[in-house]
Formats: sequence, C-alpha cells, structure tokens
Amino acid sequence: MNAPAHPLPASQAVQTMKILRATTQEVVVLVAREPGGSWPSLRLLLDGQDYATINPGALVTGDATVAEIAIPLPALPETRLRSIAVADARTGALAPGSELRPVSKTKALRALVIYPAGEVYDHDKVRWYRAPMEKLLSDYFNIGDMIVYDSTLKLLDYAHLEPMKIMSPTDADIARYASEFDFVFVRGSNFIHESMEWFRAVEVLEKVKLPVYAIGVGAQASQNRRIELPEASKRFWSIVAERSAAIGVRGAFSAETLRQNGIRNVEVVGCPSIFRTRNRDLRIRVPDQRDIRKVAFSLRREADKSYTADPEAYLRNQKAALLKVDAQSEMVMSSHGEQEEKAFFLRDPAAKEKAVAEFTRTGWWNGAEDAAMRRIYEKQLFSFFDVEHYDAFARSQDLAVGYRVHGVLPAVAHGVPGVLVAYDTRSQELAETLKIPVVPEAALAEGGWRAVYQEAALNGLAKSYAGSYDRMRGFLDRNGIPNRM
Repeated sequence: MNAPAHPLPASQAVQTMKILRATTQEVVVLVAREPGGSWPSLRLLLDGQDYATINPGALVTGDATVAEIAIPLPALPETRLRSIAVADARTGALAPGSELRPVSKTKALRALVIYPAGEVYDHDKVRWYRAPMEKLLSDYFNIGDMIVYDSTLKLLDYAHLEPMKIMSPTDADIARYASEFDFVFVRGSNFIHESMEWFRAVEVLEKVKLPVYAIGVGAQASQNRRIELPEASKRFWSIVAERSAAIGVRGAFSAETLRQNGIRNVEVVGCPSIFRTRNRDLRIRVPDQRDIRKVAFSLRREADKSYTADPEAYLRNQKAALLKVDAQSEMVMSSHGEQEEKAFFLRDPAAKEKAVAEFTRTGWWNGAEDAAMRRIYEKQLFSFFDVEHYDAFARSQDLAVGYRVHGVLPAVAHGVPGVLVAYDTRSQELAETLKIPVVPEAALAEGGWRAVYQEAALNGLAKSYAGSYDRMRGFLDRNGIPNRM
C-alpha cells in the first residue's frame, strides 16, 4: 500500500481526520496528530468492507502536526464502488466526508444544483425562464444570480445537469438522485443570512450521499455586523462542510460569518463571474482616460436596509453619479432586473406610465418631465434576459462602473476595466478579494467616472488576475470538484 503523505503547516489545525476528496482512483485524507503527539491509525473501508489500515506516523517525516495523505485505490468497475469511508482504527469513529460516493475519473458526470437561477441551454448557457410578457413586466428577478449561475457552469465539468428539488421532493426523486448522480453544488449567491430558506434541502442531502460543493457563496448585510444563522441554515452549511474540503466563499466577511456560526473549513475564493472566460492569462485593458468613450453604468435602484444603511442617500447619490457619468461619456445604463426599467426596455406603454409614477414618487425622477432621465431611459438603457447578450454588450465598452457587482465582474472577465461602488458588505468584500477598484458612493456622485478612474488601481487588478484565477482553480482542485479551469 503506497499512501503518499504531504506535511502541512501547523497553522492549518483540523479535527483528527477528514476526507478532503475521494475519486474512484484515490482518497485524500487530512489527518492531525493526537494531543499526546502520536498519529491516529486509519482504517479505509470500501463499500463498508475493510480495505487497508494506514499508519500516518510511518509516512510523515519531520515535526509536522497536520498531513494530507493520498491513498490509491484498486482498479474497480465504475459501478461497483458505491462508498468510501475512513475510520479511526482505535475508536471506529468515521471521519467527516465518509460514506459518500466517490467521483468518477472516467465517466461522464451528472450534477445536481441547489437553487438554479434560469434555464440552461447549449450545455452551459443560462437565460431567464420563459414567461408571458405581463409576468416578465411584473416580476422582479436578480439577473446577477443568473450571471453567477452561468459563470459557475462554465467552470464545472459535467455531462448532465438537473435542479435538485428542495420544496417538494418525492421518495422517487431522492432515490434517483442517490443512484444516478455524482455530485451536488450550491451556486454562488447571498445564501448566508438570517432569513435564508432551505426548505427540505437538509432532508434530501441526508439521504443522498454525494459530495456537496459551494463555490463563491456569501453573507449579506448592509454593514459589517455579526449574523446569527438559524439552526436550519447551520445544519445545511455543516453538511456542505462535512462533504467538501472547504466551503468557497467570496470574501473575508462571509468567511468570518460562517466561522462565528461554527463552520470552520472555509476558503476565500471570490466569485466565478470574473473567471467565466476561463482565461488565466486575460489581458485587462487600462486605457488612457482620453481614449475612454463608452462607459457602462450598472444600475441598482432598488435597495432596502439589508443592502444599505440609508436608502434615501443611496438613491440620491446613485442618480447624481448616473447623470455625472452620462455627461462625461457615451454612457449606457444597464438594468439588472427591476420591473420599472424592464417596462422601458420592453417598451410597454402602460407599464412605462406606472414606472414614471413610481420614479416620481421616490424622487428618482424630478417628475414626468425630467428630460435628462427620460432620455437615458428611452435611448441609453440596456437590459437582457440571457447572459451571452451581456457578454457581447460588455465587450463593446471601454469601462464598466456602477452599483452592480455583476455589472462589473463579468465585464472584467472580458478584459474591460471596472470600478465598483461600495455600499454593502458584498461589494466591499468582493472588491477586496479580487482587487477590484472600489470607491465610496459620494466619489462617483461628485466626480463621475473620471474622478474614480485610477490607472494604478486598475493595473493592480490586471497584475493580480492570474493569482486570483489560480486561487479559484486551486480551490476546485483541492475539493476534487470536476472543473474546466
């Protein structure tokens, strides 16, 4: 039995043992010395039967207190190996990550997604769900979620994808998931907060013994504060933590929120949207200011106190920024799901009339005769219902600025420089993680894009991109997540 061992820094303290990843070819175990200084002996079980006993002390040299051990597996038919487990040879206690189906290295993989955001076509492209015009006009939906979903699919390697039913799954659904699928993933979104509803996801996952991966998930709050998760959410994230090497979060605030709620194997990876083109050597343009003509301003008009501490000042600053950028460039305002903006984009007269009344009521427009705002809405508004249209739009711009994380990140993924307004924890932590230039609301409102366009900061983003890409790819590989990065 040849089981390579790789000592790890003592700072990476872990529980006594944990399965990091398991494939049909090898299982990788993280193991720590016991309090007395000795290494625990491990029993490897395949489909519940003893296969080998491993003594880490014979494999790890030096004074390492934590080691990663790769145990090769025998060549077995893909359909035969249904579960892998690692146990403490002395106590019989199973390591977290045990009794799951190993991920195949040779067959086409079938994936389940929790909380999809749109319908998939051409394998990894996402568009919003088809609906009658009146429903498109009346419903709010976050196009940013659609972009993250699309971007995640572009990173993953799979042959077949289905949404996992979490509201009303049947016994037949659960049995099929358990027998036919290879892994589950949670797409990146604002899933870590007090009001998150997981319905019956925990029940399904407890019965479906598959790896579960979270890629770029985040906590949501208008300001940096402690978030106390309900027990159902804690249980959900505990399952994800047990079934993966680490939960991939978008930034430090999200990581700390999970740790404060008892979930400790967390890794900061950023957001899939900035890596959607899968180009590690991406060249992010940093043009001379004099060469910038076309500027995309991403709008986020609707925001409650979960996003900003002062909604009125937020709206006031955003309008000032919009008009300032418009005066300085050939601006296009991109809308990302608000109903009133869709009324103009879809050119529905009755819905537009209602929208103007709402704009006037909230002070977003200075009455129905606000000529500057009407011009922007009638002639300079871009929206979309499938992500590839946003890609084409972004590639045509010289600069992306604004309030939407997913108005800026996917533009950067195409080499377009981007500057993000920081108004909540989400935008702030993503900017810090990915080195996106971030500015206060007042800066863009007072000086427009020219005041916030700093070549040094954008060059920093360009230089750091490959490192950020490697961090995401390394996270996927360490978790054993099938990927195409």
